[in-house]
Amino acid sequence: MTEGIVNIHGKQYQTVAYRVNKFREQHPDWTIQTQLIMQDDEKVIMRALIRNGEKLLSTGYAEEVRAASKINATSALEVAETSAIGRALAALGLAGTEYASADEVAGAISQQKTQEAIDYLKAHNDAWKRHEASIQAIREYVDAGNLPAVWEAWNEIPEDDRRALRVAPTKGGWMRKEDKDALTKASADDFDPKAGVYRSIAERNTA
Repeated sequence: MTEGIVNIHGKQYQTVAYRVNKFREQHPDWTIQTQLIMQDDEKVIMRALIRNGEKLLSTGYAEEVRAASKINATSALEVAETSAIGRALAALGLAGTEYASADEVAGAISQQKTQEAIDYLKAHNDAWKRHEASIQAIREYVDAGNLPAVWEAWNEIPEDDRRALRVAPTKGGWMRKEDKDALTKASADDFDPKAGVYRSIAERNTA
């Protein structure tokens, strides 16, 4: 792999540093200027300009939301400036096959993953509030070793909420290791491999 070119999802993206190096090699007398367009507690907007003397050749803009990630919260100005430079160089023709830079794409992926994690934890917390009594009962049944009661209480929670509730304490969730182990054991005990169904659910459907 060529240094400065990154493969992301099958596409080749150049880093901003790689574009700047090519720019310096090809146009040593041209300049890159950056301007802070706007900055507040929520976001930063930067502009980059490529000039040949007084002649403006290309521009690039970038906006960074401070709350989008931990990195942007402390370095939004730097991230926005880098992205703006990358886009200005792309507009000048130094983009390779992809207009966006590797820095931009990697940042977008990181922000997406961060937002997905936030959304997942929010769904967990909402489900926890809705089923707090059932969760407390499950913990008590687990501590008492009553696996049938654990399984019954767990299955009283809607499937979508059960999926959202599978979060460990290390990630902000309610489910202790003993809770997870008890549910795994209860699930195995309740499953009828010949029929291919859970016995308790089958009984409930035929009642």
